[in-house]
Amino acid sequence: MRGYAAFAVTILNISLLTILCTHRHAQAEMRYMDNKLIINGFVKETAYIRTTMTSREKEFHDTAVDYLTTSALVEALYTAKESEDLTIRLFGGLKWWWEKSPLIDDNLRRHIPHRDRKDYMHPRSFDDDILTEAYVDIIKGPWQFRIGKQIVIWGQLDIARVADVVNPLDLRKGVPGVDTWEEVKRGIWMIRGFYQSQLPGNLLFEFIFNPGDFRQIEIPYEGTHYGAPYHQTNPFQPGPDFGIFHWLSQKWRRDAPTWNLKKNYEWGFRIRGYTWDIDWTLLLWNGRDDGPVADPRRITPFTLLYIQAGLRSQLRGKTINPPDWPDYKVWYYKRYTTVGGTAQTWVQKLWSTVWRLEWFMEIARPLNKATNGASDAVYGWTKRNILGVALQCSKRINIPRFTQSRFATGSQLDISVTYFWEKIFNHDHDLVTADRNHAWTDSTTDQIIMFVQQPLFNQSFMFIFTGNYYLRVGKWMAVPSISYIFPGVHWRFDLGYAAFGGAKRSGRYSSRVSSTKDSIILRLRYEF
Repeated sequence: MRGYAAFAVTILNISLLTILCTHRHAQAEMRYMDNKLIINGFVKETAYIRTTMTSREKEFHDTAVDYLTTSALVEALYTAKESEDLTIRLFGGLKWWWEKSPLIDDNLRRHIPHRDRKDYMHPRSFDDDILTEAYVDIIKGPWQFRIGKQIVIWGQLDIARVADVVNPLDLRKGVPGVDTWEEVKRGIWMIRGFYQSQLPGNLLFEFIFNPGDFRQIEIPYEGTHYGAPYHQTNPFQPGPDFGIFHWLSQKWRRDAPTWNLKKNYEWGFRIRGYTWDIDWTLLLWNGRDDGPVADPRRITPFTLLYIQAGLRSQLRGKTINPPDWPDYKVWYYKRYTTVGGTAQTWVQKLWSTVWRLEWFMEIARPLNKATNGASDAVYGWTKRNILGVALQCSKRINIPRFTQSRFATGSQLDISVTYFWEKIFNHDHDLVTADRNHAWTDSTTDQIIMFVQQPLFNQSFMFIFTGNYYLRVGKWMAVPSISYIFPGVHWRFDLGYAAFGGAKRSGRYSSRVSSTKDSIILRLRYEF
């Protein structure tokens, strides 16, 4: 039985998908009340049409469209008071979605667990899913305070999350790059303050205090486009109506801490300055891990409850689901500390390139231990220090003849290359690190990310290529796409293709990555 391994495989594939299809959106907004009220947002329709499926997977689909979502995001900024010594603004954000693929594919609908299907098709609750941000922003002299639900972006890299450590991600419906940060980050209720000093380097001091609003990372549901394939997670036929992935991930959500002032507080501090033509930051963050570790005393009996139900189903020839969720905890969300920083500068003497550096050191990061790192053989958990560094080089390139041609119409080629490297100190082969894209025998992992963008025909069209390659585990992804911006600033149409490949090694197992998830991407977006 490799159900728990499949769970880790899916999380690994999610981390690969976080590089998908970055582009710059058109800008549009509506202003009212003498510009005191500014509203902007979008409505978009997105479809993923699968071009590759295994014969086993086709049994659980009636159509190649397994993602068809209408979504919307609305943000409003209201200036309640604005004077020389005091400014008060109110900011709010709302999002909504309607996932329609289960409506057009009866087979798909039957194989998404019914406990997840409603939450997959519509938002769960106002605070969890609909309300993205809601805070008051007060500026008085060198001080600024933001109080309420917020999304914080600390990193400077568009795709790789290196120094961006505050908000957990919601990967059920989208990924960074394809969707805006407001769609894929979970807002947290917090107090955020700034102090603009007059010290050398124009230092800006920032602090964050979350009094106890813990929110875990949200992972995709079983059987959905981003989730674990049904046939891999449910090996019993006949068997339970859901697979081992659902059994484990639902317990993951149920074991997550709720609001607690004494235990779930989080705090952070950041300094930003400008020295020697370098825009730099240093940061410190302490909080609970938004992804849990398994309790070795409980994970085996909890998994066996599902396996026993599956075996009974086969013996009796009918569906028998596992019993109700046990009261004991299986997953624990441990606390750890992150220090890190960013730096950015433009170097004219080095071919006029822009360089960005981000780094983190996770101190006492909790990790599970399992026999040979295999995630279905957990016997304990431990803590390790982990160092990560990303270096990016960006440049605009003038291509002879092409840049001034009637195709490019004077627009240069934008290209950036990022190298990311990570090391786990005091490594041993029993650490479960598949979700960090480590080979089970290797303390380090690294990847190369490439982003290319070429405006065409007076920027009415935009060609974009995004790809990455994990050097040590051999995975890769390539996403070429073309966008058309309709006359005006409101409508945009995207056509892309996501291709995956390479081998993955997790513990003592090897398998292919998301190659069967290769898809045509269609998206129509209206911005206001």
